[in-house]
Amino acid sequence: MVLTHGGCTQKDIQCLSTLGLAVHPQTLHRKLATWESTLSENLLQIKEAWANGGETKYQLVGDNWDKNILPSYRTTERGTLSLHLFNVYAVVDRVIPTSKSPDVGVHTQVELSLLTFIPSIDEQDILLKELTFQFASSVIEHHPKLKQNFQHIYPIHLKHKYSQFAGLKTTQYPLGLFDCNENKTQEIIQLMKTLSDLFVPIKDGDMVEPVFFGGDRLTDERVNGAQCAMKNENSPTERLEGFISKIEDFHRLMNFLEAIHKLTYDTGSGRDPCTMYYYRNLLNARNVKGHVKNSYRPYKQLFYTVLDALCIVHFLHLADLDSEIPFPDNFMQMTNEDKIDWLNETCRTILKGEFFDNEDDIFSSLRKILEDPNHEENYWVSCRQNQRFHCHFCDRNYACVGSLKAHEERVHNYIARVQKKTQSKEQRKLKDYISMLFKLILIHRNLDEAVDMGDGERSTRSAKYELPIYHKTGKTKYTIGSIHLTALVSGLLSPQQTERLIANRFVNVQGGANNNIALDEYLEMLNRDSKIACRGHQTKESILKHSKEYPLLVEMTKHVEKISSASVRKGFHHLPSYTADVQLVLKDLLERNAVQSEEEIKCKNLIAERNPFDKCASKLSTMIQRHNPTSPYCRLKDPHV
Repeated sequence: MVLTHGGCTQKDIQCLSTLGLAVHPQTLHRKLATWESTLSENLLQIKEAWANGGETKYQLVGDNWDKNILPSYRTTERGTLSLHLFNVYAVVDRVIPTSKSPDVGVHTQVELSLLTFIPSIDEQDILLKELTFQFASSVIEHHPKLKQNFQHIYPIHLKHKYSQFAGLKTTQYPLGLFDCNENKTQEIIQLMKTLSDLFVPIKDGDMVEPVFFGGDRLTDERVNGAQCAMKNENSPTERLEGFISKIEDFHRLMNFLEAIHKLTYDTGSGRDPCTMYYYRNLLNARNVKGHVKNSYRPYKQLFYTVLDALCIVHFLHLADLDSEIPFPDNFMQMTNEDKIDWLNETCRTILKGEFFDNEDDIFSSLRKILEDPNHEENYWVSCRQNQRFHCHFCDRNYACVGSLKAHEERVHNYIARVQKKTQSKEQRKLKDYISMLFKLILIHRNLDEAVDMGDGERSTRSAKYELPIYHKTGKTKYTIGSIHLTALVSGLLSPQQTERLIANRFVNVQGGANNNIALDEYLEMLNRDSKIACRGHQTKESILKHSKEYPLLVEMTKHVEKISSASVRKGFHHLPSYTADVQLVLKDLLERNAVQSEEEIKCKNLIAERNPFDKCASKLSTMIQRHNPTSPYCRLKDPHV
């Protein structure tokens, strides 16, 4: 098995078998085949139980699997083989919904208001509690006196609704590779038909309930495109409504960091003190280079280093690191609960000033625009009623907003005002840049910790904070993804499906409440390992035939490495100096008094807005209305808007 995982050819293993050093390749294949059938049997048993009213359910996750196979010798007829396949695996739900409503699989059209897609004041109160935990954990980790007093008493897991399930290992079944190019709609349709026949629960010819199908935003778009192409078929199965597509959290994390990077990081800002590129050079982080998607973890580590240093700066109120912390007079006599309450209250007060700017609603500016039907941003979208656009001057109504614009211009001589973008002449101060940076990285870390802790409610709620930033930075696909995710959990699905979508967003391979990973990240890991395990197969047919074996070979090889102590250190090597990097950034921030500095930022490509959500309203109403879904299926843009 180790030889097969390492890419050894069948001929070489057969020679070793003849010498008595290994089993015959056919023996290995028969053993792996029995495991494959067992996996399929277990999953099909869950499907049958689900069809007959069972509570245990599962979801599928898929992603493209691309690989180039180089020929041993190159000729005109024999060139590089470029494979475009699709990898799928099934994950059994850990959380069984408490709702027993009978409307499973029944979806009614709902119209969500624009305010649904930004955080309410109550949701911002919840965010304050979550950020308080993050802030307190950060200062405990990097301030020696706080670490001495709180290291062993402060919780490492933020309790949430599904905490009791967060530490349970998940059950997952690899379904192998499918001959499907994700960029071709016809092949996606054929794949979904195949998966519908195999894994959608059906009883007496009727679909019992659709199955969630997860992936990145591209996969979500392709599945929706396939459903739109088949929407005129007769039965739900033929319309491919056996699957409800959704986006997962790892690619959200990566793209949100790309959006933050676009606002705060520029290679021309090396001479601007306290900017991200300045600290990249100060820390000599040479692995932070290129696109974020190609160096996600180094970039994330750099941003988190600056965030932890900023947390200490705000906690110390610009005092020296060695200065005394104003503990209460009776601190040593206080109980552990009282000590934790004191620290949380202190951190909450700091965040109320530094993150929320002493306001109850940091989205107040954006909220006023979205809730005002007479605002110029909402002029065309606010007149929509019952899927028709009504004229502002007469009783006429139209199906498309373009027709309404032409009518008002031709009949009523109304010409919509086009607001020209003017370059801001305001001084871009360093303190505003630092404040914006602090807020954005805190929101990113909040989503990151939500994934680690298996907190689905926090994860889905984060989409409302990401939406304005995606829109502001031109990341249209993930703007649409945030709109869709918010709509799915805000009434588009039945109560049971909504709870399943929120609670079962993670995979836990090793157990432990803080060891969860996103479903699409786990699939990326499977893709990486399977590309190593398939090196012994050099044709598309052989790779497809043996694709179910790869996860089994990878898992078996890991056990052998652990037993033989043959595993080598892999991954990110910059971690040991992380604490020292935080202290170096902290020292520089304190010396320059960065959080209160009136110094101007010279690099024109950096944004310096104290509240990053204030200037996100341009065309946001139209974007939400255009992509606000009325059904869990066919969620591509509304052609009428």
